[in-house]
Amino acid sequence: TYLPNMVQYLIEQKGWNPAGLKQNSIDSPCGMNTQCMIQLGNTNLKVDSIILLFNGLSSLVQTLLLTTIGSLADYGNNGPNILLAITVVSCTSQIVFLVFNETSSDYWGLAMLVCLIFQVSYGASLTFYWAYFPILAANDSKVRTARHELGVDSPDYQVIESMMRNHISTVSTAWSNIGFFSISIILIGTGFGLAAAYHTDWQSLPAYSNSIFSAICGGYWLLFSIPWFVFQKHRPGPPLPDEANYLTFGWKRGNYFFLSYIFTCTLPQTFAYLIGYFLLNDAISSTNTLTQIISNRITNFDGVLQTYLNLVQSVCSIIGCFVFLYVQKYLGWSAKTMLLISIGMTLLIPVWGCIGIKSSVVGFRQVGELWVYQAWFGLFTAPFYAYSQTMMSELIPTGHENMFFGLFGITGKLSQFFGPLVVSSITETTNARQGFIVCAICQFLPLIIIGYIDMRRAEMHIRVY
Repeated sequence: TYLPNMVQYLIEQKGWNPAGLKQNSIDSPCGMNTQCMIQLGNTNLKVDSIILLFNGLSSLVQTLLLTTIGSLADYGNNGPNILLAITVVSCTSQIVFLVFNETSSDYWGLAMLVCLIFQVSYGASLTFYWAYFPILAANDSKVRTARHELGVDSPDYQVIESMMRNHISTVSTAWSNIGFFSISIILIGTGFGLAAAYHTDWQSLPAYSNSIFSAICGGYWLLFSIPWFVFQKHRPGPPLPDEANYLTFGWKRGNYFFLSYIFTCTLPQTFAYLIGYFLLNDAISSTNTLTQIISNRITNFDGVLQTYLNLVQSVCSIIGCFVFLYVQKYLGWSAKTMLLISIGMTLLIPVWGCIGIKSSVVGFRQVGELWVYQAWFGLFTAPFYAYSQTMMSELIPTGHENMFFGLFGITGKLSQFFGPLVVSSITETTNARQGFIVCAICQFLPLIIIGYIDMRRAEMHIRVY
């Protein structure tokens, strides 16, 4: 989506350069290489801080939503119905953004609200899609045959099911990037069409092109989601208990889960993984936000150039996912090993950003670095999303997929709430680039935490649970 780009543009159009003589956008406009302030209530804040705080707020709202509805999806047909509803909301919010153009800076708060609705619904939809992966793996014909012949307690069966989970998760991530590639091609064609309509070159397109691109993304997602909702095989869960309340059931069940961690440690390996994932997702999401803020300024909010960069990321993501899957199958490595490799390579991104704190030449200072960043992100970070889901699926009890993946999503969203708060406070006192230091530290620690997780012991705890 291009909604965050347009939101940042509208805020900066309303903001002012603190080095100017007056605190208004007319006399002291923000520049590509200047600080930019905006009034929020009775407080003046840097635009970078506003963007980081907004992402944190989005994650907090997602946390509240997933806590409320996550566990409900395990019962009856609630899962498909919830996924359909949030998909429609997410697609619609992107299409509605067409009402915001370059003259809408006075309504940047409303634009941010629409973007918030999109981010919350989109993030929630990912969590419910992830919950299908272990269910699909368990119902695969090869896995069912192995379960019948070897028994569910057989180590050989566990390997077969684990590899199928890896396969489904990685191929799914690859296909999502094939879709990413396809929409990027469509948007590039749209960009040249808009350039012809505006009688200009694509590098000089108005910022409104970001709203147009977002609307196309919303329609694209809505169109290609139809086959899933029409042809999916429904596997209803048990009925919701009679005494359960739809608004409080998820909170009660989630509270029981966390209390079981703290007081009885029924699933200590899962708990350790969630701690590692909390830090890791915090680091990666904050790094992405920082690079997006910086790249928007480097490219001057050029929507078509951003699409070309996305094209590179999508192609490299497809390559990265399939190469990781091939290496895993060829060498017989576990999902944990592949995840650690991905984390280690992704760590180099915030480390490179740290170089830009002192250097004015490299460290996300040039457009050329953005091309390398997108390629690196695709090759090594895209597999992280696949293998983090796979490892989580190996650490949860059967029959509780939506609840545990809901908690997995909540963990990720909480990290995306606290991470931007910390980075925002650093940005407010210094500058955005200083946040890369925190991101690098938070991404290094999970290497140690996840490295010490014992998957065999985790399987024993799951059976007891």
